[in-house]
Amino acid sequence: MAVAAQPQPRPVAHPTYPGISVGMMGMYIFLTSEVMFFGSLFAMYFYIVGSHEASGTFQWPPPGTDAVKWWPLPMINTFVLFCSGVTCHFALESLRHAGRRHLYGSILLVFFVIAMLVSGIVALAGTQLGTPLGLGSAESLFDPILAFAGFVVALLCIPAMFGVAGFVRGRMQFFTLWIGTILLGAGFEAGQAYEFINQWPKLHWSGLNQFGNAFYTMTGFHGGHVAGGLILLLLILYRAGRGQFSPQHHVGPAAVTLYWHFVDVVWIFLFGILYLAVTAGQPVG
Repeated sequence: MAVAAQPQPRPVAHPTYPGISVGMMGMYIFLTSEVMFFGSLFAMYFYIVGSHEASGTFQWPPPGTDAVKWWPLPMINTFVLFCSGVTCHFALESLRHAGRRHLYGSILLVFFVIAMLVSGIVALAGTQLGTPLGLGSAESLFDPILAFAGFVVALLCIPAMFGVAGFVRGRMQFFTLWIGTILLGAGFEAGQAYEFINQWPKLHWSGLNQFGNAFYTMTGFHGGHVAGGLILLLLILYRAGRGQFSPQHHVGPAAVTLYWHFVDVVWIFLFGILYLAVTAGQPVG
């Protein structure tokens, strides 16, 4: 008896996707819009600088403005933020590779630990590159406190980088470095808030002070982005505590780490333009 042969169904071709995940692609698109946003702020600032004249001659910042100094608090805050970028990056690497030793990350952390310690000692001694600070003021005491706090947090993260001691191996290495990132980021926000409060009267703030408007707008938006990054870091920490990430599934931490690196890069330009470039050639005291 003949049996009719049934045609075999063709295998369904599964759709192919690009190498980058949808979540990371979304973060890249979002950061592209952020680049344009901060780019417009920098363009605004340079337009104001280029078009500013006082009594027919160029003078920036405007007369009567006490320009912000790059030392000590802004420099210490820079060390703290960059240190948080190191801990965030290698926390992600620990998650990707299920915990391992990070020699280069350790070297970077040691550099920032030394930088914060030296900065804190100099600030506590009451000198800015040899110029008396006046330790009696509360403003001068906040700077070494922030430097020493960042020093302690970064110092505690160094053993996690090496993966030594049982409690910082595997997933705990990620948690240690991620929590260190949150603490350092919070320290940067505290430093920026403290600077805002103390610089407000020094800039002779008014709606007509162009440098004051630009300074608070640009650094204020950056501080807002850092605050948003801290919220994202806390959310990732909560989800990681529930076991939602692994070496195979870590799009969330990777996207947040990319965002945190972005705020680090933006601060490089802000620090160079609003602090170093403005106060170049002026005494730091």
